[in-house]
Order: sequence, then structure tokens, then C-alpha cells
Amino acid sequence: MDPIGTLELSWAQGYKGEPAYYVDKDVICFSCGTCVKFIAEDGAETIFNFEGQGGIGTLAVHTSEKCFALAGQNLNPSIYVYMYPTFRELQILSGGAKLEYQRLVFSTSNYLASVSGVPDFELTLWDFTQGTKLATLPLTSEKITSFSFNPANWRQMCVTTEKQITFLHTEQSDIHYIIQTERVKLPSAYPIQEEEEKEQDQSTRTLTRMSRYTIVVPKAAIAGLVGDMAEQLEEIQDQTVNVVPVSQAWTPGGDIYIGCKGGQLLKIDGEVLKAKVLYYPPPPAQAPRSRLTSAGSKRASAVDIQSVADDFGNILVEGSLECIKFHKRGLYAAGSDGVLRLIDTRSDECKVIEQCNTGTCISSMAFSANYRHIAIGSPLGSIFLYEVGTPESLKLLKDYHHGQFISIGELAVINNCVTVREDGMTQVWTADGGQLLCSYSVGAQATSLACSPYIPVVAVGDVTGHICFIDFTNLEQPRTIQKLRIYQGPVKHLVFDDDGKYLISGSDDGHVFVLDGRPSKTFLPIGHTEVKGEVQAISTFLHDGKVRVVVMANTTGNKRNGADRLTSFELSDDIVRDRKKHVKSLRYEFRNESISKMSFKLGTACYGCAPTKGQIIYTIAQKSKKVNQLTLPHIEDLPKKRDDITLEPAAEYPGHQLPGGRVRLSPHHKWLATYGTDGSVLIRTVGNMDQIVSATPHDFRTGGIRSLIFSEDSHIIYTTGFDGVLTCFTWNYTLPSIGKSKSAVDHARAKKTRLMSVQKEEQEYLQKMEDWSPTHISRPTSGTAIISQEEKERQRRMEAVEKDEIYTTPTPTPSPDATWLQTQELESFKEEDKQYSEKKKKLREEIRDMRKTLQERLKINETLPEIERLNRHEFDLDIEEQNRLQAENDAEVQRIREEIEFDNLAKMYLRDMIKRECWDNMVVKGKAIQAFNSSLEVSNFPLRERSKESLKFLDTIQKRRRIEIQERAARKETIDHVQKEAPTTADDDLGENEEENGKEQPSTTGSLGKKNLTRLEMLGVQFGGGSDLFYSQFELHTREQKRAQVVLLEDAIHRIKIAFNKEFDEVYVRKEQEIVKIKEKNKRIRKIMDDLEVVEEMIEPSLGDAERPENLLEVQDDEVKVEKYLTPEQRKQKEEQDRIEAERRAKERGDNARDRALQDMMGGVLEIKKEDELKKDISKPSFMLSKPENEWTEDEQKIVKEYEKKVKELQEEREKYKKQLETELRKNQSLIVESMAAFDDALNQIFMKKIKCKMVIYQEELKMLRLRYSMLVEEELVTREKELNRLLEHKKYLKQLVTQAVTESRKNVDAFREQYDILTAEDKVMDKAFKREFADVSAVQQDQLYRLFRRRPRARAVKTETSVTDSSVFNPFADRPPTARQNSQAKSYMESAMEELDKPSNCPEGIELHIWERLCAYRKAKIDNEQLLKTKALVLAEMNAFLQARQEEDEKLRTDIDEILDTLNKLQEDKQRFGLNLEVQLLLKQGQVEMDAGSFIDDHRDSVLIHRSVVEDLNGTIKQLGESKIASMVESKDFRKGIIQLEWEHKKMLMQMEDFQNKMKDIQFMKVTREIQLFLNEGDYDGKKSEEIGKLEQTVLTLKQHHEKAVEEKTKTLKELGKTIKQKEAENEQLLKELEELNVSVYERYHVDAVNADKRDTSTGTEKRYKDIVQRRKLVDLAKAQAQEVAVLRAEVERLRMRTFPALVQVEH
Repeated sequence: MDPIGTLELSWAQGYKGEPAYYVDKDVICFSCGTCVKFIAEDGAETIFNFEGQGGIGTLAVHTSEKCFALAGQNLNPSIYVYMYPTFRELQILSGGAKLEYQRLVFSTSNYLASVSGVPDFELTLWDFTQGTKLATLPLTSEKITSFSFNPANWRQMCVTTEKQITFLHTEQSDIHYIIQTERVKLPSAYPIQEEEEKEQDQSTRTLTRMSRYTIVVPKAAIAGLVGDMAEQLEEIQDQTVNVVPVSQAWTPGGDIYIGCKGGQLLKIDGEVLKAKVLYYPPPPAQAPRSRLTSAGSKRASAVDIQSVADDFGNILVEGSLECIKFHKRGLYAAGSDGVLRLIDTRSDECKVIEQCNTGTCISSMAFSANYRHIAIGSPLGSIFLYEVGTPESLKLLKDYHHGQFISIGELAVINNCVTVREDGMTQVWTADGGQLLCSYSVGAQATSLACSPYIPVVAVGDVTGHICFIDFTNLEQPRTIQKLRIYQGPVKHLVFDDDGKYLISGSDDGHVFVLDGRPSKTFLPIGHTEVKGEVQAISTFLHDGKVRVVVMANTTGNKRNGADRLTSFELSDDIVRDRKKHVKSLRYEFRNESISKMSFKLGTACYGCAPTKGQIIYTIAQKSKKVNQLTLPHIEDLPKKRDDITLEPAAEYPGHQLPGGRVRLSPHHKWLATYGTDGSVLIRTVGNMDQIVSATPHDFRTGGIRSLIFSEDSHIIYTTGFDGVLTCFTWNYTLPSIGKSKSAVDHARAKKTRLMSVQKEEQEYLQKMEDWSPTHISRPTSGTAIISQEEKERQRRMEAVEKDEIYTTPTPTPSPDATWLQTQELESFKEEDKQYSEKKKKLREEIRDMRKTLQERLKINETLPEIERLNRHEFDLDIEEQNRLQAENDAEVQRIREEIEFDNLAKMYLRDMIKRECWDNMVVKGKAIQAFNSSLEVSNFPLRERSKESLKFLDTIQKRRRIEIQERAARKETIDHVQKEAPTTADDDLGENEEENGKEQPSTTGSLGKKNLTRLEMLGVQFGGGSDLFYSQFELHTREQKRAQVVLLEDAIHRIKIAFNKEFDEVYVRKEQEIVKIKEKNKRIRKIMDDLEVVEEMIEPSLGDAERPENLLEVQDDEVKVEKYLTPEQRKQKEEQDRIEAERRAKERGDNARDRALQDMMGGVLEIKKEDELKKDISKPSFMLSKPENEWTEDEQKIVKEYEKKVKELQEEREKYKKQLETELRKNQSLIVESMAAFDDALNQIFMKKIKCKMVIYQEELKMLRLRYSMLVEEELVTREKELNRLLEHKKYLKQLVTQAVTESRKNVDAFREQYDILTAEDKVMDKAFKREFADVSAVQQDQLYRLFRRRPRARAVKTETSVTDSSVFNPFADRPPTARQNSQAKSYMESAMEELDKPSNCPEGIELHIWERLCAYRKAKIDNEQLLKTKALVLAEMNAFLQARQEEDEKLRTDIDEILDTLNKLQEDKQRFGLNLEVQLLLKQGQVEMDAGSFIDDHRDSVLIHRSVVEDLNGTIKQLGESKIASMVESKDFRKGIIQLEWEHKKMLMQMEDFQNKMKDIQFMKVTREIQLFLNEGDYDGKKSEEIGKLEQTVLTLKQHHEKAVEEKTKTLKELGKTIKQKEAENEQLLKELEELNVSVYERYHVDAVNADKRDTSTGTEKRYKDIVQRRKLVDLAKAQAQEVAVLRAEVERLRMRTFPALVQVEH
């Protein structure tokens, strides 16, 4: 934009633990927002701004080549490779990803590997020097935890995810590259022993098989899986908790260490690719915790702390291996525990030999180029330097602190940048270089920040509602000068006006406070006003001495919708001078008319606000994302009702790409800056809004820009983002904009001049202010203290009531954490207490009198009768409280009732579901019959109604089967009508339960030994399951037959159950009848017992719940033990029903003519019974009662006799009738018992029948299960066949590709070999054409020139990095430099050596210069050709290896295809054999199974079914053979005795002979020494030996004397040598001093000689040295030859000496 200029990034600060790399020997780099930051070890900083490409996706560094690569974050991103320190663009790599890159990794040579993300997930190998893509490979979509090249071999790579480790190997054929993969199995995360091999599912299945042949199929086929799921089944089923790889480190030998998340350390062999766990961390309970993990735990004792400190460094805990690097001294490891450890890798035990505690988490670690230093990065914002081998050398390079930047400001006077982080850390940065000057923590989580425009004071708001004022006059010692609590919640907004008079604060509660911004007023609040909704933005504008404040608020509750309401008010000096005049009360709420408060609705929701001249406000629209211009009306122009006024945008300008953002004006109000979540800053002039200057300091993926400010002179722009980065941009003005920049400077100077006097005064007040300290301990009051205070007040109130005194509530005091507004409210309460104290006193007296009256009424109420007594709650005077409590109780009752109703509804639903499934859907409902006299219970078979589809399918199967039977019979008649059926034995032809006509009954109860089955044995027919449609078990070969057989068997089982249920119903009806009969007999028995007046126990049978299960579905009234709750409506209905029932009964008890007539006419009975007559007594004559016996007359005596006779007859009749009743009673009782016993017998019979039915049903179900199992196996075989066919097609496709690759590789090899042969021939032609090329010289010179032509520079020893960087002690890969570096070094060495050979000084004498130059050119061409041949030979070898690998791969695929074909053929055989090898279910009688019974299920796989006659014949034969064997054994027993005796004598003689032979061998091989010869030849051997012993003793004495003399001489010599050594040491010291002087002279002469080297001829000295070397070499060879001859002669002498020893020759037999 020409009117202003462009923005250039000046510096950036921020670090959150991103990977830090060494890009040079002492320079570290890491990504910082949208730029790359470079920090030297001395602290110097440099940045590289990566413009475009949507920001930095990932970063990789090549330390040896001093370059770094960056990946963009746009669509189809590219990889940019830059050189350091020039930042020259080396290459741009495109086409490796569609959306993003996950990882970039450099090899130690010229290769770069990239891994793309969504959606392709591909690994791409690049040659970054040429910018070419070499190969690609698809990877898994899982998140990559680590990725690296093998530093010793760029062809090897390793990729780890949380679930797998993958090794990658790159194969090359000239310009063609292929990446091969191989996965490594992850070990278990816990130390467990190796598990035993699990038995396959097929082994468990074959336990019940009846055949010798079984089929084994994989688990995938059993699960029915085909394709990728079949291959992944084993991984899915594996429930083992494996390790989680997170880091890796290569060794020079090609092995790799893997660090795991749980603290496990793995080592993978690079050849066999097998993982071995080197270390398991201890269990969590036993592992000592670090300071970081145990910071919040309870305190430990000193002993515990000491033990933890001793043991912590020697173990690896979870999170300690998140970063690992291999060093020559061992393996360096670090992680979230903050400890850097050196693990000794030379032994199997992981021993920590070095450790250093950084005190913070570690997220990255990188070695310098010489492996002497380690750069350690922490996610908490720290970067450390560590020198290898010295734990005390840990150095903090940079500490940016952690946490997000909350806000930013510019510190007055010193014009530095001030930021505050979310944890309350306030930091001051220099404006020129971004250096951190000081840090100060406010001690709470910060939410906002504002800087005074004329004094170095910063206001910081925190989450507790406090505003902390910090004085930064002395940057070395910042201090807090004031701290006020304004809000209950967080302080979201803080803004100083342009002159610094006012500080405006805002929060979510809608209160906007105005504080005095001057130290002279101690920053106390002036007042506050309320706005509707949550405050989202506050901005100020100074105009005509008044401060216009604009507040944007959101009333919807959703902050993302933006602000929908604008509130504006003005602040003037009058308000500060006379506050009480402009506030409503002591709460200091401003009057609306005093501050000219205006509130408007926004037609478009907006973000941010920036007021400027002319009542204009700039905001960002929420939906359109454009910059809107709003115009505020003047307060005089507004109507009285202002709430309905809506502000619409007056103009719109281009905005941002994403919703959200903020707006800020420059200090001189001429430049407008907008920033938001898209990470861009748009700056435009207020007068020309269409022209924009843009910059992108932050990435939109992390949230974009959080805050932005202008410097005082508007030349610098500071931004902070949600990525934790602080950036600084400076203007690069164009020529037309220099004048505008001067206007900004002039405005800043004018403002500074205007505020200079105020600044000086306030600065003095600021210096006088003391450091703020809390007057109260700002800790929340504990709950116990609050309760005790309330308890004390309650006791005081009760005491006042008891004493009939007036209790006055104490004046409330503000709590220690009270806000300023709460304090003001309490002050207003105090003023009110003073003003209305008399009125409150009168009210308290009236309340006391009312209390007395009420207490008297309560006492009177207690003395009243109960009917007149009132309830306690009726004396409550607080009706509202009473109604409230009643409403609460009703609501609680209603809630509980609803919960119970819902619970009952759920139970009713469950009841209905169970009833419908288990009762209503049953055609035959389940019930049982219980015996009368025992616990026997027999149940029926519950049956469901068969569906129409199943019946239709059954009908189809039956029709099809009938057709098959008829077709078979017709075919048999057609074929066999000529010849009769050959006679066969039924025992051999008939199968189990199979008749001669080939039909089979469903039950396998028949015996194979009978020709015709009896009806008793045909249980299936007997129990109603017979059918002519069943297949024979020997005919079930096809799947359709098995399926039809299953359906027929199900139908047979159903018919068997129906038949049994019919008999069950008959027995059930019989029981009901028996119970009815018993009840009738019990009536008679009860009548008889009443007549006999006896009490005996009666048998009263009844049907139980099992016999009448429908009773369980009905609840009887006597089962409910609680009173039923009735609603008022139900209660009224029940009372009405009871009343109607009572009236009906009253009517029935009224005048009944029928009962009255029966009573009057027949005594109330219709029939006269005999027992009733017998009960009547004969009445005595009246005279017997009135006259004595002696006064009776004769007639009266006759009457008495007749009376006595009648009484006697009545008595006899009664006795007779009693006996009849007793007989009838016993008879009825016996009949009941007999009927019950008879019924129990019938029930027992049906019980036995049910057992047999169950047996038949179980046998048929077993058949069905076997058939279903066979069909399941067939499905598994089909699935297995599909999977094998898929694998076969896949392998064929791969083989086709590999075959094409082999063909192409062979063509390439042949073509390259032709080129190589041509070059070889050309090389030979150059050698042969030498004489022809130099034919113009003499033969002697030609020979001399040819020798020089054949001369080559000496091969230089390969220089490793040891000789270059002197890191042989530390760099483990120093002896394995990259191939590219070796080639470049060899080429440079060859060029320098050829320049040395081509010098004219090396030209022989007599050779002209032009001939020498021609020779040098010809020799150079020859050497270049030879070097090219060597290169081509290496390439040809690689191509041959590549071709061989492809051929081996082709051969392997061919072998795999053959194996799959063999498996398919075997599978076809298995299918055929399985279809023919049928399982037949047999039922054998006891005694016919000649096998040992198993523990649970007999295994008949090795059994054979034969006829019993075969066994009987075999037993007879065995008996005959046994008798003959016994006879022969007796005969052989006697003969055996003689044989044993002869064998014993033979063995004895053999042993004697062997003993004699051993003795003879000892004699033959005995060595005859000289001592033995002397013993044999000497007559007096003992004398000779004693003489020799004497001589030896004299010799020993002589030797001792000589030894003592020699020791004395050596001692003297040693003393003399000691003196000589001291003299020599003194001489050596003198010589060393002279040597130093001579060295100086030698170096001087050497430099002089080097200068004059070209001027003198060195051929003479060189020739002489050459002759000396040749002569010495010849003498050495001669000495070696002579030494060999001497050794040969010595061996010959030893051989001749050994021939003098005698030896005896072994005698051969």
C-alpha cells in the first residue's frame, strides 16, 4: 500500500516446547509462530519470517549441511529448503501432500523424508539437493510418534506409532527407488512369562467327533471374515497390553533403541528385526515420584525424601523416555519427569551412569554437530544447554515462561512492551530486540492488562476480581503499589483513556467501573454504571476535554454471536470534583444524565469497537466479517424513549476471512488496525479505507491474534496470538508516506509535551507511594468459623428473648475479600442505621409486645380441650412463609409420586413384556402336576405357535421329500424289474433304526443286531414322532438334505411334545376330578364328624401355583399387606359404593314372606332327616317331674315303662347309627387315600414316559446339532476357500507387478552393462594408444612418460569426522561418514593431488613443456575415465543387487502361490471327504461298548463299530491260541534254561579275553624312557641315584652363593643407575629448554623453506631418500627369509632328536 508502506517482522518471542535443533555448531533453531528463530549459545537471536504458504507446518534441520526445511500449511503444500545463515532458497519440493505434512526428517546425506497427513498419509523420499521425488509409500493413518533415518545408512528408516513399529529399507537401481517395509511385533507392556501355545478352536470341536478325520480352519474362516478383516482378526483378538513407542535412537551397528510411554526401553536387532525389552519400570506404587508429579501430594518424612532422592536417578519411570538420543558414552534419555539420564548400553542392565535434573518437563533434545552439547527444550518455555559428561554444566539459555499471552501494552516513559500471561506473569520486553528485561507475578490468574500513557504503571486484572497496579519505574525491582477488588468475577477489560486520567474496567456482570488513573488519587474508584448483557469490548476517545467511553455488550448469553448492544457515556472533570452530585447513592452509581449515557441496539452483531472523531465508531460485523462504520447520534437529537433505537452501519469495508476479531486505532487516530481469528492484521488509513496493508503474524489454526497495540509514535506494532507468540512489526515507509509517519511522531511529541507537567507531578507521587501489603489475610473464612459466629449471634438473640430485651443486630463489617461495591453498600447501611435508628427502635418494641401476646395465647391454647385446641402452625403469623413451606412439601410429594409412577410404569411394561413373551404367545402354556403323597412333579412341554413361514417351509420340505421317495421307488422298479434283489444280511446293511425298506425312524433307539425292530424299540413312533419322510443318516451328503432333515426332526419333536401334552392334559383333568370327588367326600366326612362330635385331621388337596400358573398373574387382596392409597376422588367413589351395598343388604334383611312361611309350616326345613330325629330326646311325662315315685299310679307306672322302653330303643338306634357313621367315615377316608395313591401311580407312569420323551427329544436334538454343526463347517470351508481365492488373486497381481519389475530391471541392467563395457573398452584403448599418442618422442622418453602416465596419487585414508571436528570421543557415527561426503572429499583430494602431479617441477629432464602438458591432459582424461568406471561399477553392483532382490521376491511370490494352490487343493479334498465321511448317531445297549469310559464325554474317534458275532468268533479263536501258547511256553521254558547257562559261560570268556587284550595293549604302548633304560641296564640303580642326588645338592649350594653375590652386585649397580637417572633428568630439563628454542628456529626455517620451495630443486634429496628406503626394504625381506630358514632348521633338529626315542609297534589281530 503506497500511502503508508509495508510491515516487516522485527522480532518474535515465544516457545512452547517445539523440537529445537542445532543448525550450526553453536546455533539452535525452532519454529516460533510463523517464523523460525535462531539462537546462538551466547544468546544472539535471529529470525526468519516464512511468508506465504499458510504458516509453518513442520520443521526439519540438516546440521552437517547447515540447511533447514519448512512445510507449508496451505492446499497442496510444498517443502521449502533454505541454507543457513544466508537464508538462500535451495529447493522447493512439491507434490508430496494434498493438505498437510506430519513430519520432515533429513538423513545425514542428501535425502529428505516427508510424511503427509490427511487424506493420503504417504511417505515420500526426496533428493533435496536436486529437488526430485525418489519414491513414495502409503502409511497407516495412525499418529506418528517418531520417525528417523539411520545416521550410518540413509537407506534405513524407522517409523513408530502408538500401535506398531515399521522398518523401512530403500532399494535403488540407478534412478529407480523402492521402499520396502517390515513390521516389528510389539512386546507386552508388563514383564510376563511366555505363554503356552493356545489350543485351536478345532481341537475342542473334535473332542465329540466320531471319526478319525478332522478339519482345521483358521479363526477368520470360523468368524466368516474375508479380506482385510480376516488379516486383522488376530490383532483385534489380541487383548495384550503392548508398549507404546514414543521415541527412537539408532546405533552405529544398525540396531535401534525404542523409548516407550510407560517407561519401557526396547532394543531392536537391525538384522532379524526382533524387539527385546531391556528395561521394565517398577510398579507405580514402588516407583519414587519426581518433584513435578508429587508436588500436590501429602508431605513425606525426611527419611522418605532422602530415600527417594537416592533411588530416583537410578530407575526409569513412566514418561522418562519420551526423548532419547544415542551417544558414544551411552543412551541419553529425558521426558516429562524432567531428569536427563545417561544409560549405559554396554551391558544388558540399564544402569544410569549420569543424570541431571532440569526441574521442568522435557519435550525435545538435540545434539550439536560435535556431540559435545545437548539442546534441551521444555514445554514450559525453557531452553537449556548441557555439556556432555558434566552434570553441573546445565545452563539456562532462554526462559520465555509458559502460558498464553492474555494482553499486551506499551510501558510509558521507557517505551517498552509489556505482556501478561494467563498465570499472572507480567513481562517487560525491549522494543528494539525483544529482550526480556524483567518479570513480575501478580500471584493470580490474569485476565486483562492496561498501561498508563504517561507513567510506568501497569494495571492487571485477575480472575478474583482484583486490579493490581504495578510500578515498573525500577525494572530491576518492580513493585505492587495498589490492589483493589472491584468484581466478584474476573476483570475482563481494562482501558486507560488517552491522558491517563481514568481507568475503565468491565466484567461479565454488566458493571463498568471508572477508577482514577492517577497515583495521587491512589487509583481509587470514582463510580460505576450498568450495561445490559456481558461486556465484550471497551474503548475510549478524548475530545474537547471529555472522555467518550463506548461499551459493546452481548445480551444473548452466547459470546460467539458478538455484541448486539452499544452503550456510550462521557466522563468529565466535574464528576471527579463533585462525585456525590453525579451519583445516585453511596453505592456511587452514576446518574445517566450526568454522564450523558446512551444505549442502542445494533442492527448487526459486531466484534470490538474503535471510536474516533465525528461520533464515528468502527467495528467488525459478525456475519459478513466486514468492517462497519457506525455513527453515534448526539444526545440532544435522541427521543425520550431511547431503548428502541437501533444503529445500522453507515458504511462497510472489506474485512477478514473468519468471524471474530478486534479493532484498534493508532494513537493519532489516523490508522485503523483490525485483527481476528484468521491470524491477519489489516491496517488502513481512516481517510482511505479501501487500501490495505496486511500481515499474518499468527496462524489461524491456533486461534489467530489475541491482542494488538500501536507504539506511542505508531512506528511499531505488537501482537500476541493464541499460539503463545509475541511479535513485533515495524513500518517500512514508502516515500509518499514519510509525511504521514511524521504526523504520528508529531502527535506523540505533542501529547508528551501536554502531559509533561502532570507526568512529573504524578511521578513524584508514584515514588512516594509505599509497596502495597494486604491489611487482612485474604484467605476465605473457614466454614467452622462462620458457623461459630452464627452460633454466638443466635445465643445472644435467645438470651435477649429470654430476658425480654430488645435485640439489636450488630452492624455488619466487610469481609476480608469484599469488593469495593460491597464495602460501599455496607457504608450506606451504616448511614441508614444512623438516620432511622429511632424508627427501628419503636418497631422492635412493637415486635416484642406482639411476641408476648402470642406466647400468652399459646399457653391458654394448651389448657383448652382437645376439640377446641388449635394446631401449632395456626399461630404462625408469617402466612407467606407457611404457604411457601406447604408449597415446597406439596412439590416434594408430587415429585416422589411422579417417580413412583414412573417406576411402576417401567415395572408394568416389563411385566407386560414378560407376560406376552412367556404366557400370551404360548399355545400350550407351561404348567405342572404335583403328586398327592410325594414331592413328585411333572410338567408339560410349553409350545409356541409356529409361524406361517415355518409351516409353509415344512409343507414344502414334506412335498419335496415325498416326490423324492416316489422318484426313487419308480427308478428302482425301472432298473431292478428284471433281476431280484440279492439276499443280504440285515445286520450288515441296515443302519441304526433303519428298516429293510430304507426308511428310518427319528429316534435312534434300535439295535443293529436285530433284523426287524419291535414297536417297543421304535420309541420315536411310540411317542408320536414317526414319519416316512426322514432321510437315512447315510444319505445326508448335501446341504439341502441336512437342512430338510433338521426341519423334519423339528416337526417330529413338536409332534412328540404334542402327544405327551395330550396325555398330560388327561392326567390333569383326572386330578381335578379327583379333587372334586375328595371335596365331596370331605363334606360327608365333615358332617359325620360333626354328628359324632369328633375332631380329626382331614385331607383337603388343592391345585398349587405350579398347577395353576395363571394365579401368579393375578394379585389377590389377601396378598397385599399394606393399605391401598386412595385419592380423594377414589375415596368418595368407594364410600358411595359401600352405601349402596348397605342399602341392598338392609332390603334383603327386611320382611321375606318365603322364609317366614317355611319357618311356620315346616320348621324351616324342606326334608326330615333321620339324624335330626335321633337327636331329639323323648320328653318325660309331667308327673315324673311333679310327683315322687311312690305316688305314681299304675297307669303312670305303665307310662313310665313305656317311656323307658322308648328311651332304650332310642339309645340303641343312636348307637347303631353311630357305628354306621364311623364305618362310613373310615370308608370315605380309605377311598380318599386309595384314589390319591392311584393318581400318584398314574402320575409316576406319565413321569417315566416324560423321561423317555425327553430322551427321544434330546437324541433328535443331538442329531439336529450335529447336522447344524456340519453345515457350519461347510460354511467355514466356503469362507476359507473365498479367502484363499482372494489371496491367490492378490498374489498373482503382485507377481505380475514383480515380474514386470524384474523384466524392466533386467533390461536396465543389460543396457547399463553395455555402457560399462563400452567405457571399459575405451579405457583399455586409451592405455594401448599411449605410444601412438606420444610417437614424437624417443623410446627412452616414451617409457619414462608411460611410467609417469601410470602414476596415480596415493589413496588417502578415509578421513572421518574425528579429524575434522575432533569428536572421536563423543560422536558414535564419526567412523561412518555419509557416502556423499566421502565422495566429495575424495574428489577434492584427487583434484588437489592431480594439481600437485601436474606441476612443471615434476616434469622429467629432457621433456619439453608442451609434451608434459599434453601428458598431463591425457593422464587427467584417463583418471577421469577410471573414476567414472568405478562409479559405474558401484551403480552396476547396486542394480544387480536390486535385480537379485526382485528375482527373490518373484520366487517368493511363486512359492506363496504354489502353497496357496496346495492349500486350495487340500481344502477341496477336505470338503469332499467331509461330505462323504458322515457322522451316524447310534444308541447301543450296555455291554456293547468295549471302551474305557472317559471323564465326561467318551472319545470314540479311534473306535470301530463291528457285529457281535465277529467278537464272539474272535474270542473263541483267542481261547484256542491261548491254550496252544501255554503249551509251547512250558516247552520253551526248559530249553531256555540251558541256553541261559551257555550264554553266561560265553560272556565270561569274552570278558576274560577283553581283559587280556587290554593288558597286552598297555605293555605295547608303554614308553621306554632313558630312566627306564637306565633301570634295566644298570646293575646298582639305587647307588647311581644316590650319587646323582649328592652332586645336585652341591650344585644347589654353589648356585645360592653365586646368587647372593649377583644380588649384591645388582644392588650396587642399581644405586649407580639411580644417580645416573637424576643426572639425566637434569640434562633432559636443560635439553627441553633448548628444544623449545630449536623448535622456534625450526618453524621459522620451515616457513622460510616453504617460501623458497618452488625456487630450488628437491629431486636430489628425494632420490637419495628413495634409495635408502628401497635398500632398507630389501634388508628387511632378507632378514625375514633367513628367520624362516632358521625356524625350518630348528624343526628338523627337533624331529631328528625325537627319532632317538624307542617305540614298540602294536600287534595287529
